Amino acid sequence: MHRDPKRLVTDFYEGWARGAIDFEALVDADIVNHQPDVEPARGRDLFTAAIEGVMAVVPDSRWDVLDLLADGDRVAVRVTWSGTFQGGRFRGFEISVPGPFSVEQIHIYRVAEGKLAEHWVVRDDLAMLVQLDAVGS
Repeated sequence: MHRDPKRLVTDFYEGWARGAIDFEALVDADIVNHQPDVEPARGRDLFTAAIEGVMAVVPDSRWDVLDLLADGDRVAVRVTWSGTFQGGRFRGFEISVPGPFSVEQIHIYRVAEGKLAEHWVVRDDLAMLVQLDAVGS
């Protein structure tokens, strides 16, 4: 039984907010993850590692879904991501002091056979880094 694409994406973000994503149930084994400035990564293991890396540096991540649109096999979601960054290296910058942030992002997913099969993201990294005093405003 295949989950509705919008429900699939909602389940993914609800799991992320709980810190307990069921990657096997929600994510295709061959997912392609498109991130800015790097080559696409393929495979559930790499996708899981990327998400777990974010969860480690922002364990109190909150994902508020602002818009959720579906068309065929694509689902677009606009979210506000907020939390407390714990410090360390992130997005190429060393952030020495932990602190709160809140930024909007847009994610697009391609769904195949009831699972997330491809992912693209548009992030506002500059706003996040300014809020964390990693770069000047």
